[in-house]
Amino acid sequence: MDSKKRMSRREFLVSAGGAAAGLALASTGLGALAPSAGAAGREIPEYPWVEYFDKPLDVEKVREMGVQFFSEGQGCCEAAFRAITTALGEPFNLIPAEMMNFGKAGVVGWGSLCGALNGAAAAVGLVFGRSQQATAIINEVVGWYCQTALPLNAEVKSVSDSPLCHVSISRWVKASGMKASQRGPRCGALTGDVAAQTALYMNEVLAGTFVPVIAMSEETKACYDCHVGGFVDDTIGKMDCAPCHEGH
Repeated sequence: MDSKKRMSRREFLVSAGGAAAGLALASTGLGALAPSAGAAGREIPEYPWVEYFDKPLDVEKVREMGVQFFSEGQGCCEAAFRAITTALGEPFNLIPAEMMNFGKAGVVGWGSLCGALNGAAAAVGLVFGRSQQATAIINEVVGWYCQTALPLNAEVKSVSDSPLCHVSISRWVKASGMKASQRGPRCGALTGDVAAQTALYMNEVLAGTFVPVIAMSEETKACYDCHVGGFVDDTIGKMDCAPCHEGH
């Protein structure tokens, strides 16, 4: 890392707007909520960082950390992000994973994109940046999530057919007979599974063996071709249409 251009953690946070945010919060009496620019002396190399991902991740260790971090109350999004960046080591683990806490329960409880997917995708972006590799990995993870019975090692599994937290939880409630408020162990295991699957795809990209296999169903593709940039051109999205929309 010594041969790379580096900036201090303080400089990084200032360049990202941390100092400005702190001043703004201080002026409103909320300075205690400002991000800290501590850890003086820790240095962050100039981005992009793909060259620092030079050895495969321990997929099962990533899974274990995802479950552990969730059980510690960090939420699905932060836990998935932290599991991957912790496994990656420096410089990735110098980015505060707390910033991903917003994503829990589908973005502060709104039930939109599953937080585990959100956090895992952010970690992929941190490694691969604006690249086709990032897009391909994230696309594969989201598709895998939608089509796979999760959690992988749970007694009760469910297929979400959607990347939305709202739908995923509802499908699990129907399959398990439990209440949504009892979802903790299930979501913890799912967080570990998503982080691990993401690490697996990252390893395959590193080894040059990654081959995407996720594809739209013929029914969804027919809808997509018409409604997304086609004749109707009235929406956007790759999700399976059938769970929410009637055919026509």
